[in-house]
Amino acid sequence: MANTIPAGLQNNIISQSALEAFAKKLAPLQAFSTSFNDEATRRGKTINVTTLDNTSSATAFSGTYSNQDVTYSTTAITLDQHLFCSWHLTDTQVSQSSALELERFGYQKGSDLADAVFQNILAEVTVANYDLAAGFSGAASTFDGDDVADLRQDLVDYNCPPDQCALVLSNSYYTALLKDGDISGYFDYGSADIIRDGRIPSLFGIGYIFETGSIPGNSENLIGFIAHPSAMAVAMRYLEPTNTQEYISANRLYDEESGMVLGYREFYEPSTGTQTAVLEAVFGKKVGLKNNLRRMISA
Repeated sequence: MANTIPAGLQNNIISQSALEAFAKKLAPLQAFSTSFNDEATRRGKTINVTTLDNTSSATAFSGTYSNQDVTYSTTAITLDQHLFCSWHLTDTQVSQSSALELERFGYQKGSDLADAVFQNILAEVTVANYDLAAGFSGAASTFDGDDVADLRQDLVDYNCPPDQCALVLSNSYYTALLKDGDISGYFDYGSADIIRDGRIPSLFGIGYIFETGSIPGNSENLIGFIAHPSAMAVAMRYLEPTNTQEYISANRLYDEESGMVLGYREFYEPSTGTQTAVLEAVFGKKVGLKNNLRRMISA
């Protein structure tokens, strides 16, 4: 007998699975200054993102507390990027789908949208925007912990605290670190993460290390980067429909842990018995301090 799943449950299963995949895949955005919340807004609105520049402004006291350069600032970002993915199901397909199948379906769509958003943002990581020489250039087979230490030094030279920085690597280069005997051997004593979960929680004081399969080459062989949050600012908001009467469902999906938000819309075409769903993301990005990101290239 075919399964019959209430429409409300279908919406919840698909949308929550999509949100989970979306937030998980965009975790590397922690490398940048971000402003994510579920506030409703319109495309084209300007969002002020708080940024905290690296600095070396301390000075000796000489009889007066003179004003120094302000390091707390904001970056104005226009929400000019609007990406979406959609799909449809017929009445028959819905009635024959189990909850597990719907969950997998939503997870895949959330992952697809996250890929597109991430690649759109990283399209800014080019030599034109960050013109220092690449912090690493070479094949994955040559990448190891020593190279990570060199990348760390590159940012420390520009007064970037390592614990505030993030290292983002494509799959093959992250795998090279997992295979580095010095690193895996160390974590045998300090943590089981690298052996049990394939995760490197930190290295040489660098606050975050992320693996991703979504880094765009940008026609420059980009395979990763190390960055301080001041290198780029990103904002994301919920796009609220002006009229929801024609929608079965139109709501915001908000991940409390990361603050990321998606829009979910669903509508029905009676003449064909087809239900269409849409996931969408409205966001903007802006290049910050160019010296606070070092690119990694494959050659």
